[in-house]
Amino acid sequence: MPGVTRDLNFHGRKLLRLLRKLREEAGLTQGDAGEKARIEFRKLSRLELKQLPTYHELVILLDVYGVPSCDFEPYVQLWEMARTPAWWAPYKLNDVRYIRMESEADSKSEFQLGYIPTLLQTERYAQMTFEDHVRLYGKKRIQQLVEVRMRQQDRLSGKQPLVLSALVHEPVLWHGVDREQVLRLIDMAEMPNVTLRVVPQHKRQLHPGLVGSSAILTFSDCDEPDVAFVETMLGIDESSDNIKVSTVKRALGRIESRALDPRETVNLLKQMT
Repeated sequence: MPGVTRDLNFHGRKLLRLLRKLREEAGLTQGDAGEKARIEFRKLSRLELKQLPTYHELVILLDVYGVPSCDFEPYVQLWEMARTPAWWAPYKLNDVRYIRMESEADSKSEFQLGYIPTLLQTERYAQMTFEDHVRLYGKKRIQQLVEVRMRQQDRLSGKQPLVLSALVHEPVLWHGVDREQVLRLIDMAEMPNVTLRVVPQHKRQLHPGLVGSSAILTFSDCDEPDVAFVETMLGIDESSDNIKVSTVKRALGRIESRALDPRETVNLLKQMT
């Protein structure tokens, strides 16, 4: 429903930023704007931070901020895209933070310590990653989660494909990876928007990736901050804090410096077939 607090998507977050900017450019405080629009101060504050306005609230605010009615359309389009249910909505996922951010990102850099990157998995491999959860979720739910994972991979194709830079710890290739999965990796590595690099295992060398898997998502909108994700057995931690994001970026850089180059990676994979 419009007007209720929700986990806003990229378009919703952009709309709220624009509304706040329009108010500031009009020289109005939140109190002034709320009085003119007949919207309670607390409600207006939510409409600039985390809550999508109703259509009528949007139109009233645009009018109060001095936007001509003939220029309403871009804002209305953002509002409509913010209200459009995501493709994963029917699956009723418990936590959509990561999948939502990934679906909106312009590029993704990641290091995987234990599994093949999600966007590069075959259906059979994805099924195997959920085997330990069959008793908890049931076979039907597991199949739905695998379907979600396969749908996620659509981001690597289309008009605005995600640019993926994936670093994979070498031992990952020797655990549950069959020929079909290896061939899948080789095919994906040939895509212009995918860079795949294997990080060799050295008995006498350590690197930051041994702590756990991590990823950075970046966005085409300069007002949308980069987001870092770090995965542990307790789940995924997310942060857009500049210091934390920079820490993860530096770690990924150090890991990348130890990785095979893309061509060496493909040669290694071909040897496995």
